[in-house]
Amino acid sequence: MDLKHFKTLRLGEPQRLTGGLTDHEHPAVSPDGTMLACYSGDYGHISMILLSIDGHFIRRLSRGDGNNTQAAWHPDGRHIAWRQQDSSASPWRIVKSDILQELVHEALLEDQKFNYKHPCFDADASRLAYFSDEGTPETYQLWIMDIASGERRKLTDGPAGRNNCHPVFSPDGKRLVFHVYEGIGGADTPVVNLYEIGIESGEIRQLTDDRHQDKHPFYIDDEVISFHHRDNESRIRHIELMHLPSGERLKLTNGKYNDKHPFPFRDAQGRLNLAWSSKKLGTELPDEEKTYDIFVARLAEADD
Repeated sequence: MDLKHFKTLRLGEPQRLTGGLTDHEHPAVSPDGTMLACYSGDYGHISMILLSIDGHFIRRLSRGDGNNTQAAWHPDGRHIAWRQQDSSASPWRIVKSDILQELVHEALLEDQKFNYKHPCFDADASRLAYFSDEGTPETYQLWIMDIASGERRKLTDGPAGRNNCHPVFSPDGKRLVFHVYEGIGGADTPVVNLYEIGIESGEIRQLTDDRHQDKHPFYIDDEVISFHHRDNESRIRHIELMHLPSGERLKLTNGKYNDKHPFPFRDAQGRLNLAWSSKKLGTELPDEEKTYDIFVARLAEADD
């Protein structure tokens, strides 16, 4: 996307998909744009659920015990991977499920000592990106696994305490965008910035340099990413886009509702949309508790 068109992008009227009562976070939309997976519940009892893109409940994909978060769709549109934890004291594993088989899943990566988090398939499902503290306890690095052979390769080797997280493949499969915890800033809050890494070259490029938090990036195309920014003073989040060639940023939401976890997707008509988590609930229905819920909206040029 060229810079001229990037600057005209606007978010349309949000549609709320989930109904409060508990938190619903980390939306991930199917490749055909018809279904959405997210997690639901309180810590210790977080389930992975499947909805239609208009908000109708389809089925629960995980049991109600433990924690099941951060869904990633397989390109075939029938399978989903996510990170799973039996209890707060247990290590995280990565599991995969057939969406037609309720409450059935298989482990892709697990160990009794190490954690495996945030899976992401590439476009042809030949590789899985994730982050793990395998071999570097309490410090997370980026990894890639060849799915056919099971061979794994560590991509980063940062110092202790510098955690590399949330890898996502670029559409061309040559890069990963990710966020990095880089220490503590004002008010004893973590500083988090965005980076890209060339998968073959290992070359790392810093994308943001804030004393706040820029997290959970996803590619819209090879030149534009979405992410959320958390101001470490107000502790409020809003959603932004970045044009990678120029470094220009575009603020999509005002931060009034603590918006996070943006996920760009194409709907069944091929139109660009965004799904995200927000506490907008409660401003429109004052007697309801302000939980995180899932919202979707068109992302288009202002005059579209």
